[in-house]
Amino acid sequence: MRFTSLVKSRRWEEAARGMARTAESWVCIGPRTLLYLALFLLSIDIGLVSAAFSHGSSFPQELLVDSNRINFPDQNYDVDWNVIEEKNTRNRRDSSTSRSSNLTANHFYLWTRTNAGNTSYHDLDPGRPDTIKNSTFVPRTTYIIVHGFLGWGIESWILFMKDKLLNTSDCNVISVDWPAGTEWFLPSYYTAVSRVPYVGKDTAWLLRKLVDYKELSLKDVHLIGHSLGAHVSGLASKHFKTRVGRISGLDPAGLTFHDVPKQQRLDKSDADYVDVIHTNGCYTFWRPWTDCYGINENLGHSDFWPNGGEHQPACKGVSGDIGCDHELAYTYYLESISYGIDDTYFLARNCSAWDQYEDGECPCGDDAQYMGFFANPAVAGVFYLNTSVAPPFAMRDSVCSPGSKTDAGSNITIIASCTSASIVVIAVTGAIVFVVRRQRKQQADSGLLVENEGSDCDDALLDV
Repeated sequence: MRFTSLVKSRRWEEAARGMARTAESWVCIGPRTLLYLALFLLSIDIGLVSAAFSHGSSFPQELLVDSNRINFPDQNYDVDWNVIEEKNTRNRRDSSTSRSSNLTANHFYLWTRTNAGNTSYHDLDPGRPDTIKNSTFVPRTTYIIVHGFLGWGIESWILFMKDKLLNTSDCNVISVDWPAGTEWFLPSYYTAVSRVPYVGKDTAWLLRKLVDYKELSLKDVHLIGHSLGAHVSGLASKHFKTRVGRISGLDPAGLTFHDVPKQQRLDKSDADYVDVIHTNGCYTFWRPWTDCYGINENLGHSDFWPNGGEHQPACKGVSGDIGCDHELAYTYYLESISYGIDDTYFLARNCSAWDQYEDGECPCGDDAQYMGFFANPAVAGVFYLNTSVAPPFAMRDSVCSPGSKTDAGSNITIIASCTSASIVVIAVTGAIVFVVRRQRKQQADSGLLVENEGSDCDDALLDV
């Protein structure tokens, strides 16, 4: 027992001597050094605070719109109407002119920042390699926009989306122009539907040639399809063993696509991430041609049902525009490009039913999810949200937090933690220096301090 006690005693003495040596070393820290230390810790605080308040998204801030004003297609938007008039001649060109005879698609219009003008497109043809090799296409993020029934490749909303995407990043934008009907007539719709698989195959053919000639990665491909164009996008991706990066389905067409196998329509297996916006997603047996043009099924990893997804408040009482609800899908998507994830515009809540959302029974969720361009691929499910009856349609969610990695709550936590840590370090350092210096002065006054002890320190450090 005595031996054990002796060992413990020696250990405590060694530990005490070690602590004393450590304390002695602090005597070299004087007021000036302590000030430098405080300034250093303060600079770290400032850097962390700055990082905490930086924007969580990469969206350029100069592109953010005034929350009280936003321009939409056909509203104060300068469109070259000479280009738009080509819609009257969008039938497939004869093979003797410039197109491949075995294409169902009319055109593949390519825009980049180098040729961003509405009439400056490159007309790509997968059957003619020179049109691809000599184009401005560069392997990087590539958006492929596909219109729906009665649409065409250079209609105003597509040109508007092209401009917004090119302003957002240095990318490629391709619009698929295909024969999607010429009049609002049921047989015309069925004719367009019959062309969907072939247009999907044409689009896949183009992507294959871009991979071969321009080294495009399919993971960099983001297809954005409206109505029948959403199914064209899904069918195009099915031709590859490697899935494309993302597909955004804007109110995918419902007529003839209800309850069909996933091989015949857009499905979440068609891309690494599939997000779907339903604005007219309903079904009616008696009026299939006058209402409910979208599909009433969840097709993607994330399905968004604004205002319940069947009819939109902005279209109530609108006369003379049969497809208003259906068209709002791309209108919402266009607006979403103008927002980042630092606010709660178009923030959607995961919920099992629209009634539950209206009753306030849907929680915010651990991670924020947004409808549109900034949808979060990591958050899957069925989502609901409200929109305004007039543009801008996005409404803030006053309860949920934004999706930035550093939201307001975490900003406060970071600042408080850093500041508290700095104060503690400075206070402890100051206390140690004060105690040791006082002991050294007492030893010096009593003659116990040898002259060469502490010579490594500044003489000024011994002055009180």
